[in-house]
Amino acid sequence: MSSTERERLERKYAAKMLERKELRRLVTYVPNKTAPTYNWFKYKEGFSRELVHLVLREWAIPKRSLVYDPFAGCGTTLLACKELGYEALGLDILPVAVYVTDCKLKDYSDVDRMIAAVNKLMAMEGRTPSAEFPTVPIIDKAFTGQTQKDIQFYKEKIRQFAEPEQSFLMLGLLSILEEVSYTSKDGQFLRIVDKPIPKVKDALRRRLTAMLNDISIQRGLFPSEGPKVSIMAGDARSVDLPKHFRGKTGVVITSPPYLNRYDYSRTYALELLTLFVDSPEQLRDVRHSLLRSHIESREHIGKEIALASLDEVLANLRAHALNNERIPIMIKGYFEDMNQVVINLARQMKPEGLVALVVANARFEGEMIPVDLMLSELATKQGFKVEKIWVTRYKGNSSQQMAKFGREPVRESIVFWRKVA
Repeated sequence: MSSTERERLERKYAAKMLERKELRRLVTYVPNKTAPTYNWFKYKEGFSRELVHLVLREWAIPKRSLVYDPFAGCGTTLLACKELGYEALGLDILPVAVYVTDCKLKDYSDVDRMIAAVNKLMAMEGRTPSAEFPTVPIIDKAFTGQTQKDIQFYKEKIRQFAEPEQSFLMLGLLSILEEVSYTSKDGQFLRIVDKPIPKVKDALRRRLTAMLNDISIQRGLFPSEGPKVSIMAGDARSVDLPKHFRGKTGVVITSPPYLNRYDYSRTYALELLTLFVDSPEQLRDVRHSLLRSHIESREHIGKEIALASLDEVLANLRAHALNNERIPIMIKGYFEDMNQVVINLARQMKPEGLVALVVANARFEGEMIPVDLMLSELATKQGFKVEKIWVTRYKGNSSQQMAKFGREPVRESIVFWRKVA
């Protein structure tokens, strides 16, 4: 089967590629696990604080630059900018991500006030809450009946607190949901596992105590005075940024969802059902609002793009017996959506502005999809030039892929685009 167009892309961008394997750990969430505040909520799809620092330093980004992250996730770019004194704005369409990031960005420097709030919450006696979880199968699989009642009890009590205590306490509650459930976040879905389940009160006390320790030892890490850093809910494909950022954004540091079938509405279903959605229909609405990187993506009319390498991939896949017939719909939708993101970025960036995009290639039924190069092709059509492509690591294939098609490592890269003046 043909791979002519993808081979052409590899030749076209070969001179731009630079192996930076020393960064392979920084494009993952792992370093954030030990970083105060950054680690207050497990969001393993993110990259590290150190990567943001490195990009700003190596590309000599002046402090007056406006930094934008259209896929803010758990807020790593924004927190790093707050540390270093850059004005920054984040965006995300997933309600959990927006809420968690907003909580992290609040000022908790009055430690005594936070300690008093934690002590008050922990002294409250449990009783039957007034609300229940939405009727969705994953809830009864994940939580015992008592755990459900305890989560709802603490949610109701936390809502009685003023800010910023309420955000601090609620983030603590959201961050223990996986721990007190029979689930494990496992890529495309929540895996049901048999494990010891702690009491909600005990897990919550441990988490809030750890968060209190963080703010006690990190005073000054995030200055309360300085350039504004904020998060807003919105769709990177279509959002109209605040006037201050519109056409004036100097730097974008971000990582869109990978083309890997991960459905964030399933991965973060417990958090969504605890605080953000009240019915299966609302959960489904969240799913269908996301960028089309998952298998339940719907076809959109009028978003088609001209990209020869994409046509080649889709034509080759038609010759395969796929394990899910929706894979081509997802792949097509992904690039159509990312094209809309690139168009929007081109409107928002100022001349000579820099985009740093962390992406990973994909492989389905032996068909390699060079996402980094294909997105770069879309970017050049919208007034960007490709500066560099840092290849940070080569990821292995699934055992099923290797058994059928052999081992062919998949690139994970940071692509750098410059807005042409």
